[in-house]
Amino acid sequence: MPLFRLKTFFPLIAICCIGFFFWCMERFDQAAFLRFKQPSGASSAAGGQIRLAAGQQLAKHCPADPAVAAPLPFNEWLSRKNYTRAYFRPRHVDSQTTFSSLEDIDGPVLPPFTTLERGMVVSAENGDHTVPCPRVIDVDVAADSDIEETSKLLFGLATTVDRLDRLLPSLLYSYGDSKAGIVVLVPDSDDDTDAQELYFRSRGLDLRIRKSPLEFTARYFGLVEAFADIIRTERPWTTWVSFIDDDTFWPSLATVAEELKLFDVNKRHYIGALSEASWQVQTFGHIAFGGAGVFVSKPLLDVLDTYYDECQSWGEQPGDQKLGQCIQRFGDAPLTLWPSLYQMDMKGEIDGVYESGRKIESLHHWNSWYLQDVVKMSTVAAAAGRRSVLRRWVFDQQEIPNNITGKSVRTFWVMTNGYSLVKYTYGEDTPNDAIDFDHTEKTWEEDPRGYEDRLGPLRDKEQEGVIKERWLLKDAYVVGPNVHQFYTRDYEDGRSVIEIVWLGPANGGGAGVGGTAS
Repeated sequence: MPLFRLKTFFPLIAICCIGFFFWCMERFDQAAFLRFKQPSGASSAAGGQIRLAAGQQLAKHCPADPAVAAPLPFNEWLSRKNYTRAYFRPRHVDSQTTFSSLEDIDGPVLPPFTTLERGMVVSAENGDHTVPCPRVIDVDVAADSDIEETSKLLFGLATTVDRLDRLLPSLLYSYGDSKAGIVVLVPDSDDDTDAQELYFRSRGLDLRIRKSPLEFTARYFGLVEAFADIIRTERPWTTWVSFIDDDTFWPSLATVAEELKLFDVNKRHYIGALSEASWQVQTFGHIAFGGAGVFVSKPLLDVLDTYYDECQSWGEQPGDQKLGQCIQRFGDAPLTLWPSLYQMDMKGEIDGVYESGRKIESLHHWNSWYLQDVVKMSTVAAAAGRRSVLRRWVFDQQEIPNNITGKSVRTFWVMTNGYSLVKYTYGEDTPNDAIDFDHTEKTWEEDPRGYEDRLGPLRDKEQEGVIKERWLLKDAYVVGPNVHQFYTRDYEDGRSVIEIVWLGPANGGGAGVGGTAS
């Protein structure tokens, strides 16, 4: 009798083949994984993975490891792109230091773009070149102000708990690492406000929720009574109250508190900003617009509390308008204009304001009239401090001569930190002063004539002889002490990504999201 029957032999062959197939697949997957971790090519610009030349090692004191993978979302990791990466390191100087609206950076900043395939693998078309130690750009940034002064501020808004929850990240950035108090008037309901208040306080907000039977516009002015009661019973050290909207965003509340020290808190003060749109001022009057933030000193609040019932009975006008009228009638306190508070009454593309280099201490309408992720924009504060947000730098200025015409094409970059990177190219016959960067670029929809009083002079979006390419912030991540920003631009024939890495303090934890920067 044969040892193996034929019908037994064939299943054994099949089992061996299947086992060999899975063994090959495992070896292939391991090889692919190693290839993604150490791609066959490298680039002077690719920070995703950069392979060192044979026998080469990083310098002992290299401030940044170019082999560190970019923390990309998977959809970005999957796509082919042109990519470059630059490193910045903040040097914190005195918090009172001021800078020009456009600072120069000497020396090269952006390496050449490199084509990356799926998985951040350097395309074979780039050749094989390496960067063992990237250049780090040191820039001076004013240190954050101490948060102690914010304890004297009490903010108030009228909204709903649902909206408050949706806006929680922006509220946490604006107020969470300060000592300021917040009171929120919500519509009267059967909701458990104690539980709701506990939810927000456990997230890091010194917040009080109070029900009010008043309609929305009346609730805004109803904050007068709420402020007076909280100061009397819980926060007697309060010197300033501020009427705000739920989408009022403060890039650096500690800086605002420091600047309020210039005023005598024993006197009546009514401080705020007009709308940027003249038609809004013509409609609602010469008042402090609520979305930009309105500051009232404690002595003036006492007057408003005295005349609260009479002023509240004046009808259904907007709350900030009623507040202004009540102060005008009884307060004996003229409006003190604070030009760095922004109501942002504009729609569409608002790049021009964010890129203007202006001192911006409050922002409004960022999730309604136009869309801008102000929290993502401010992520860089975790490494470079709040005072670095929206700072402007110009760099990589080059002249490319034309030997035939004897003229030159000029190129340079402008970075608005947390918002955009813009490459400008001036034609051969374009004068060097073709763009005045002290003038705000008019990019939004409305007639520019309505904004000249507040934002002027304005410059046109398009300039003859100037090519402008804009990379907008798409993502930002905190990785240890560092922040990785990704600015993107789509062309018809491809996608371009610029990664800016801000190197935070070596001891970790970042700087500038609360307290004084170290």
